Amino acid sequence: MESPGNQYVTRFSALAADVLPDDASDRLRSALEALPGTAAVHGATHDHGARTVSGEFLIEVEQGIAAAARDGSRFAKEALKTAGMGDAQLVELWVALRVEATG
Repeated sequence: MESPGNQYVTRFSALAADVLPDDASDRLRSALEALPGTAAVHGATHDHGARTVSGEFLIEVEQGIAAAARDGSRFAKEALKTAGMGDAQLVELWVALRVEATG
């Protein structure tokens, strides 16, 4: 029997070259939810004036945090592209192992 992978919470922020659309966070959330490989989407936000958009999601990987960071970065860029913000540059990526509370 194969052991399940570890779940990692992944948060990212990206800076857009141009002004973000008013529905940027909705578009990013929808793109993350439709992306195969994300276990759960915890939301998306944007700051219109700062031209930043952020998202948070879970991914499952069999290897360690380096693989989670690599995959998380790839998923974030793919979601941005799908949401019509493919030119946005990742400026922050945060990855942490999700640990279930016991007892």
